[in-house]
Amino acid sequence: MAENTEEQTIILSAVGDICPGDVNIMGMGVLSKSKKYSADYPIQKARAFFAGADIVLGNLEGLLTSKVKLNGSNNLRFCGLPEFADALAQTGFTVLDLANNHTLEHGPEIFLETVDILKKTGIQICGLRSKSTSYYSEPVILLAKGRRIGLLGYNWVGKDNFPDADQYIAQSHDSVVNYTWNRDSHIDKKHQAVAHVRNTNVIKDIKTLKKEVDHVVLMAHWGYEFVHYPPYGVTLEARSFIDAGADLIIGNHPHVLQGMEQFNGKWIFYSLGNFIFDMRSEVTRKTAILDYRINENDEDTFDLLYMKMSKNFQPVSVSGAEKKSIAAIIKNSIRVIQAKNNALLLDDDSVYKQFEKQYNRGKFYNILNHILALPRNPFVSRIIAIKILNFLKLLILRVRGKKIRW
Repeated sequence: MAENTEEQTIILSAVGDICPGDVNIMGMGVLSKSKKYSADYPIQKARAFFAGADIVLGNLEGLLTSKVKLNGSNNLRFCGLPEFADALAQTGFTVLDLANNHTLEHGPEIFLETVDILKKTGIQICGLRSKSTSYYSEPVILLAKGRRIGLLGYNWVGKDNFPDADQYIAQSHDSVVNYTWNRDSHIDKKHQAVAHVRNTNVIKDIKTLKKEVDHVVLMAHWGYEFVHYPPYGVTLEARSFIDAGADLIIGNHPHVLQGMEQFNGKWIFYSLGNFIFDMRSEVTRKTAILDYRINENDEDTFDLLYMKMSKNFQPVSVSGAEKKSIAAIIKNSIRVIQAKNNALLLDDDSVYKQFEKQYNRGKFYNILNHILALPRNPFVSRIIAIKILNFLKLLILRVRGKKIRW
């Protein structure tokens, strides 16, 4: 009797960025909700959507530490309660990617504490710098329904933000894309022309892992924030990774949804947006859960469950007009990615300028949110004062000719 094909299908669920801290308004973010209600509060309304998944992935863009329980811990912006790891494990998360531009935000000590906390729950960690000579990024290998699934994670963004980062996480220092604001379109074009020989550590790892597993999944922290499509350089990188042997690519970092494409029969999801984060603008609260089915016939299929983060930063499902709005964002992004003139439409400099525009708009929006929160939360006045002081310092530095971002 033939085996039930459905039973042999591996169901992989994936989400975007997860941040357990108070990032945008201290005292009013995910951490504060967790302290007020429970550590599992952020994930409570989404748990049912992961039932039946064999593998559940996410990007943990934050840290977990017991220090947030102590008084005076408000400076630990990206940090959440240690118990949040148990909540994620009980929800079904099997692997979290830590290769991102904020994972060393509060130093190696808290990073290592986070790693230890996650491992104690049974969650495996993707994106760690390998201690062996065989790999640059330490792979995670899972056995699901008789097949070996290998996962690799890397960070491309803000690689030099923290001097210790390269010791702990896997980062690509020979990217096709320039993530700084020192722009040179001529250099970008040169890098694009040889995309297949850049990202040497990433491509070497993919080729090595491909020999050990049945499917290679790449988790990529890349692209520009707040823009609904990737820069052209990222699409070239993604395709080079497929050529090297990656079977599925899941991107994160932009904090908004982006489209996907199939290349040589393999799927690339450029960004799943935020999943749990205390961002308040409407566009950053639209998200999706990817339900990806790895079939035995190698013709993989998927569904996207459209979601939004509520005002309490809980991901919940949507319907009607909200669902159509999210679908339209993804459809338009796919149209641009697949356009014949996508090299022009996705020009790295043009997409970068859109990012800068949205970044600056977001800063003003954040200040406005602080002011609106002031009547009910007098403690916010101190934060506003600090922000104004920092802004004045920035203006002085810029007048002196130094290019410094907010």
